[in-house]
Amino acid sequence: MQRAQQSSPLQTRAAVRRGGRRGFTLIELLVVIAIIAVLVSLLLPAVQQAREAARRSACSNNLKQIGLAIHNFSDSKKYLPSSLRPAPASTVRVGGFVQLLPFMDEKVLWDKYDTSVNWSDPRNLPVAVARIRSYQCPSAPNADRLDANPDVVATGGDAAWKPDLVAVADYAASIGVDPRLAAAIPTIKAGQGVLPKNTKPTFSDVTDGLSNTIMVLESAGRPFVYRRGPVLVSSDQTQHRLNAGGWVRPASDLLFAGSNKAGTVVPPTSVGDAAALNATNGDDVAGQPYPHPVYGTEGTSQPFGFHSSGINVLFADGSVKFIDEAVDITIFASLITRDQAEIVDDSTY
Repeated sequence: MQRAQQSSPLQTRAAVRRGGRRGFTLIELLVVIAIIAVLVSLLLPAVQQAREAARRSACSNNLKQIGLAIHNFSDSKKYLPSSLRPAPASTVRVGGFVQLLPFMDEKVLWDKYDTSVNWSDPRNLPVAVARIRSYQCPSAPNADRLDANPDVVATGGDAAWKPDLVAVADYAASIGVDPRLAAAIPTIKAGQGVLPKNTKPTFSDVTDGLSNTIMVLESAGRPFVYRRGPVLVSSDQTQHRLNAGGWVRPASDLLFAGSNKAGTVVPPTSVGDAAALNATNGDDVAGQPYPHPVYGTEGTSQPFGFHSSGINVLFADGSVKFIDEAVDITIFASLITRDQAEIVDDSTY
C-alpha cells in the first residue's frame, strides 16, 4: 500500500495565500484614517493660502488694467476721468468708471449708455446692472450684490430703500483727504487726490510724483458695511449700509478719512486710535436722512480689502502695490494728496 504524500510547510502557506487575503485590523484602519486627517489638516491651510494668493494677484491685475485704461484715456482726452457730480440730489451724474468703459474693452456698454440722463434712469439701467469683472475683487464676497439709488430715500424714507438696482465695484477713485481728518490730526494735510470730482485733472497736477500718489484703491464689499475681520455688520441694508457701491455712481469715489480702530467712528478722533485701512469699508448711513447732515449726497467709502493684512492700491504711474493695514494714517494720507509736497519713504508702507 502506497503511503500518503506529506505536505511541506511552504506548500501549506501557499495554499493559505491562495485561499484568502488577510484584511486590515480595526486598529490599522483607525491609524490610516488618523494619518489622512493629519495630512488634510496640514494641506488645507496651504491650499487656502494658495487660492488667496491667486485672488490677490487677480485683484492686482484688475487694478493694473484700470491704470492702463486711465492712461489711455489721458492720452486720448488730455485729461483724467473725473466723476461729474453736482451736489443737489436728482441731478445728472456720470461716474469716472463709466467714462473708462471704452478703454476697458467695454465699448458695447459705453455705446448704450446715455450721459445726458442720470445713472439711475431706466435708459441706463441695462448698462448699470452689468457686472464688470475687472471692477470687482475676486476675494470680496457676494459678487452679485447690488446697490441702489439713495435719492428715493429723500421722499420715501428708509422703507423705500431697495438694494436691487445696479452692479458694484470693489475699487474707488481717490478724490482727496477729508478736511475732518486734518482737523482731528494736525500732522495730516487735507488736499485733493488724483481724481477730484467735477474737474478735468491732468497728470501734471500731481506734483508730489506719479509714483508717490494713489489714484485708485480697494474699497470692497460695498454697499454692505464691513468691519475688521472682515465682519459683515448686517445683510439687511435698511439697517446698515454705505452710500456707495455701484460702479456707475460718482458717490462710489473715495474721500479718505480713516476711522477709529474698531471701525465705528469716521474719521478717528486721535492718532492713538486711528486706522488708515481695513477697520471699516465706510461710514454707515442707514437710518440717517438723505441728503446726509454731514455728507450731503456724497459717498461714505473708506479703504478696505478682503486680503489678509492689507489692500492693493493703484498709483498714478500705473504701478500696483500692496499696503499693509498697519500703515500709519499720516503716511497713507500723504500718499492720497497730490500736491502737498510731503516726502514719503516707500519703506514706510
